[in-house]
Amino acid sequence: MNIRPTRHHLTTALDRYRHTLLRWARRPVGIRVFHNSSDRAMLSGYLGQPVVEVLTYQEPPASRTGDVDLAESAFQLCNVGDDPEFGRPDPRAVRYRRRGNRSLSIGDVVAIDGRFYACQRIGWRRITEPRQLHERRHGTTPLHHDQRPVPGTDPRSPETRH
Repeated sequence: MNIRPTRHHLTTALDRYRHTLLRWARRPVGIRVFHNSSDRAMLSGYLGQPVVEVLTYQEPPASRTGDVDLAESAFQLCNVGDDPEFGRPDPRAVRYRRRGNRSLSIGDVVAIDGRFYACQRIGWRRITEPRQLHERRHGTTPLHHDQRPVPGTDPRSPETRH
């Protein structure tokens, strides 16, 4: 028995494929940012150490570009996004800093729609999903932790006044 797809079957399959692609292109991109839990990560980079999720947000579908560009955008957001010298502060970056979080550095991880990338000295390296901790440290406040800043990091705190 010889089964050959007809023109109707091919057109229907292409329509379904096109519809799936259009639906995918219209959905927001999920971004998650993780701090490396190792004190030596800035020297050695990401070596499979556990990470702590510190930020999550969605990029609109119009900004759908390559993963590396989105990781660079997250890096910029977490490093200078709250600084008025670089333009209007991004509210996400302001909230990130108010929670007592440090800048993104070598060894930290950014996930784009479930694909994980470790920050290198130059660029990004794709990695498997890292093990996660929910541990608060100086400069790292887990995403779902209570909203109190780490002692000594809140400028309104009496502990930081000299």
